[in-house]
Amino acid sequence: MNAAGASPSRSHPASGGTSPALQSFERAWRERGAHLGDTGNAMQSMRREAMARFERLGLPTLRDESWHYSNLRALGLRSFRSSAAGTPQISWLEDLAGWPVVRLINAVPQFDALTAAPAGMQIASLKTLEQHDPQRLAGMMPPLSDAEPQRWVLLNAALFDDGLHIRISGACTGALLIVHTSSATDAHEMMHPRIIIEAERGSSAVIIEHHLSDSLQPLLSNSVTCIALQASARLEHFRVFSGSAVATHTDHLQIRAAADAHLRQHTVVLGGGFVRTALEASLEAAGAALDSYCLLTGHEARHTDCVNIVTHAAPHTQSRQTARVIASGRSRAIFNSKVVVNAGAQKADSRQSCRGLLLSPTAEIDTRPQLEINADDVKCAHGATTGRLDPDMLFYLLSRGLDRNTAQSLLVFAFLADALTDMSLCAVRASVESQLIAQLPDSQLLRQFR
Repeated sequence: MNAAGASPSRSHPASGGTSPALQSFERAWRERGAHLGDTGNAMQSMRREAMARFERLGLPTLRDESWHYSNLRALGLRSFRSSAAGTPQISWLEDLAGWPVVRLINAVPQFDALTAAPAGMQIASLKTLEQHDPQRLAGMMPPLSDAEPQRWVLLNAALFDDGLHIRISGACTGALLIVHTSSATDAHEMMHPRIIIEAERGSSAVIIEHHLSDSLQPLLSNSVTCIALQASARLEHFRVFSGSAVATHTDHLQIRAAADAHLRQHTVVLGGGFVRTALEASLEAAGAALDSYCLLTGHEARHTDCVNIVTHAAPHTQSRQTARVIASGRSRAIFNSKVVVNAGAQKADSRQSCRGLLLSPTAEIDTRPQLEINADDVKCAHGATTGRLDPDMLFYLLSRGLDRNTAQSLLVFAFLADALTDMSLCAVRASVESQLIAQLPDSQLLRQFR
């Protein structure tokens, strides 16, 4: 068993041959090599190893532990091509408080639109960094792993063309908004955004990533964000997904927290055809802490899969995971979380709470909280429930004169409050609430109860 809590596995197409998707990924790799040449530098060596590992492992299947609820057979039958230049889209999180905005269009940063980074924060292009100092960029990359939750991380490491390096060196006021636009003019275009965030000792900041797409063409976005917190650093990080119904999005968040570092992380899924979010956190020294909040909404025939793996690698570390999940129509939503307490990580303190709410008989919610404890002096708890609206509460609201749709929507909104109340930015919370209300019946009336 590796540190991520999952054994390496081998995955091959059922037909015994290479799937169209794998063939297209290999073709993209060859095209990248022909374009860049073989310089033999540290980044090229890392990319080569990442692609070799991905080709050996193949696409995840239902036999893989963290992919047990998500079938990629249909994706494997598609042939993808690298994305062309796209068009920008406006995020509904923009202009909330005049925060700086940096855009990535099909994974390519648009620095000309960035007015100024927050004081205490420096932002650079990964492509420029790779061209001028590949050794330094290679040192920022997390070690490659064959752990099955990181399959798409390997592909991103091999194929990402550009991204952002964000260094936080002081106490930043306000927030930085990163708008990821996935824009496809042809079917089955793919993009691989990568963000690297390094928070220096004692620094603090708020960073919001908004992934959006209104494309009418099926596309694949495979994003990775790596966060490294030095001692006593503080970071609040948001990732919000509101893609189109034909978009496939895999996103992986890798976190390393040093002594007394604290990360508050919010994951909000409001749209997308197939959205898979993963969080892997390593609490590496005493006092390191993670608070994770997940809000997952499924509607129509959409599929949302959230996987969290938190490793307590040192004594006196703390993690909190709170997830609220709703599913309607024929959608399916999954929250799969695991806490690993390493040997010697005494006094680790962990809690997992997941509640699911089914709004239709054809929707499905799967919750799976897990604990793997290898120390004898810890405080770990987990709980998960899934059900329908409380009939007594519904009856109470109906008896007060509300119609059924409004009463149900009010109960749904109240149910999700636990995943929203700990957002420190009131403007972000209000904006997320507005988008959530817009998906519920009687949205105009519900706004009066906020």
